Amino acid sequence: MINYYEILEISPNASKEIIEKSYKVLAKKYHPDLNPENKKEAEAKMKLVNEAYNILIDDEKRANYDSVFKRKQEQESKRQSNNSVFSSDTSKHDNEKNTSNYDTETYVDEDENFVINTTQMDKKTQERIKKKLEERYLDAYDQYLRSRGYKLKYKWTFKRIMSLVLVILISIIVLVILYFIPPINQYCHELYNSNIFIKLVVDLIKSFFTSIWNLIT
Repeated sequence: MINYYEILEISPNASKEIIEKSYKVLAKKYHPDLNPENKKEAEAKMKLVNEAYNILIDDEKRANYDSVFKRKQEQESKRQSNNSVFSSDTSKHDNEKNTSNYDTETYVDEDENFVINTTQMDKKTQERIKKKLEERYLDAYDQYLRSRGYKLKYKWTFKRIMSLVLVILISIIVLVILYFIPPINQYCHELYNSNIFIKLVVDLIKSFFTSIWNLIT
């Protein structure tokens, strides 16, 4: 989770006056026009500074942020404490017996509704569980930001593009299979012949794929 207090270089107990002063200092420091040699870095930093300022200067937004931030810190503290206990126990165990191939780690969900103790799970399983919980936390935080009226935009990563392509391919395969079922096939032909708009769209799609096929062959 982004630490807005750290971005503005202030303490969590800072007053509005301190927030204002810190923002003005950082705005001058990272203004893109004043950093021509590192303009992109300055723009990225300034974006974070503006985001932090907009959250912390508003009483309601700051209260909501503090609530989520505090819970995240408590959970991180619990996780580190559990890991510390495990490290101590593991060291003792290794001194007695060096044949263990497993680790132990405890994960707590964001709402603290359950605890996952990965005792005697292999590292791949541990990493998979950790990744799932991190994804769950990010989804919950995205929903929280959306509920507060923020518009979120995501970059098109390779994984996201491949997921979209996979969905499209599966959809096409399902449609092709359905098309060869006689009752559905008959209904599609009737709909095609009776609806001018659908006929136009289908003809355009057919022309597009025919053109691509002709270019390939």
